[in-house]
This record gives sequence, structure tokens and C-alpha cells, in this order.
Amino acid sequence: MAAKSMLPTIQKLLSENRTASRDDQLYAAALALFKAIEAGQEPAESRDMLAKALHEVAVGGHANAWIDYGRCLWNGWGVPEDREAALAAYKRAADLGSDYAAYLAAYNLYWTFGRYDEAHAYASRALLTAGDPDGAVRYLLGIMAYHGRGRSKDVAESRRLHLEASQRGNADAYFELFVYAMNGIGDRSKAAFYLKEAGQRDQPRACANLGALYATGQLPGIDKDLTEAVRWYKRAADLGVARAAAALGVMALRGEGMARDPETAEAFLKRAEVSGFDVDEYLQANRLERPSRMSPSEQR
Repeated sequence: MAAKSMLPTIQKLLSENRTASRDDQLYAAALALFKAIEAGQEPAESRDMLAKALHEVAVGGHANAWIDYGRCLWNGWGVPEDREAALAAYKRAADLGSDYAAYLAAYNLYWTFGRYDEAHAYASRALLTAGDPDGAVRYLLGIMAYHGRGRSKDVAESRRLHLEASQRGNADAYFELFVYAMNGIGDRSKAAFYLKEAGQRDQPRACANLGALYATGQLPGIDKDLTEAVRWYKRAADLGVARAAAALGVMALRGEGMARDPETAEAFLKRAEVSGFDVDEYLQANRLERPSRMSPSEQR
């Protein structure tokens, strides 16, 4: 049975005068429309109505609607893509008291716009007003402290912030602590612990590093285990790490941690290639030939 379309409801609510109740209903209908679009139950063209509804609620002073309208602007959903306008929407939501919006503003100011002073101000604001339950704000502030962006460089403070973020379960912070430990910042004996904690939380680079370290056994606390290497490389590849897919291709060609299988190897190599990884150079470095170029007798 097809889900009921939210478009008539949204059109009706848009025609009504603004009240708190009407805005709450309109926002709920907009969220339902978004889910229906994502599920393929409404056409993508319905994003025009989605953006219109979210903007209407936002201008009525609804912080979460500003966040969601900002996402529409960021991605070009129903409105022309405009990331400066999206950033302004996140700032409007922050001004209405949303600590998450302050974090979004900080995150994008740092990673997309490179406006570090503003980014630090918004991140500090988010930390001041929020409990930072997932450690994302502390992780971002830790990155700023390490690089001296938006504030003076302070490696010890950076590590402290990452430790606090990791205590809240932040995977990226665990991975940074692994990198720090490997580079002599903090206790190197805990490097394997930090890496495993990050990997268990599906941090892509951590999963790829676990694959590599299980393949070599070069880090105390991670013994060589090719079956485990394959498992972690697969996890990393599923998280989008192209080099991990290429490594699986090599292992399938050599029969390391899995049965030797040129067809499986080629599938992994193609997966890496689609992501822009230079498979031919990688194979050459490993003194291997592409399975698709082998003769049938070589593949056996």
C-alpha cells in the first residue's frame, strides 16, 4: 500500500496564517516528506516543496528548521546550492539557541571555508552550551589546538581534548590518539588500544590501519593474522577506503588470508579503481599482474 503523500498537507498548511501549532505541523509534515523522498515514495522534484516548507517554519523562529533548510541550501535540495547561505542558516539556528547548529557552523567554517577564528568561536560556543555527548566538539577543538588554527598551537591541550572526546566514544578522537602515540605524543604502548577502539567504532582510517598491521604484525599488541587483516580491510573497504579494497585484491591474488581467486581479486581492484585509486601502479609496486590481463593458465 502506497504511503499517503504529504504534499497536499504541506500546501494546505502553507496557505494558513502562522501560529505555533501550524508551524509545528508544517515542520512535522516537511520531515515526513523528506523521509518519503529518501525512500523513493515521492519524486525528487518534491524537494522544492520541502525547502519551501522548511524555510517558512524557519523564519517563524524554529532553530531545527533553520538547520534543515541549511542542509537544503548546502546540497541544492529544492533551492540553488549556496553554501554561504547554508552557513548563515546554521548561524541563525545557533542564535536561536541550538548548540548543534553552533557545532555545524564551526565544522563547516573549519573544514570548508578555512575561517579558523570564526570556527573556534562557534566551537567554543557549542562546548559552553552543550554537554558534547559524542565528543565531536572536543575533537574539532583538539584539531584546532594541534594545528594552531583559530588559537595558539598547543599539542598538550590538543591531546587532552582528544582524550575527553574519546571518553565520550568519539572514533575520530581515538584515531588521533593512535597517531599521537605513534609519534611519541603520549603513551606509545597504548597505540594498539586506541586504534582498536577507533576501528570498533568504524573509523575508516583505523579499520584500514588495522588491516595493514594485522597483515604485518609490526605493532606490539597486534599480532600478525592474515584472516584478521582481511576482515579489517573488508570493513575499511565497505567504509569507502579505496586502498583497502586494493589491498584485498592483492591478498586474493596471492591467496593471503583467503583462497587465491583472480576473479575476486579483480572485483576488489575494480572497486578501488572506481574510487580513483591507481591500481596499476599499486600492482606494479607489489610485482603483480592485473587478473584481467592474465591468460587462463596463469589464473589457475
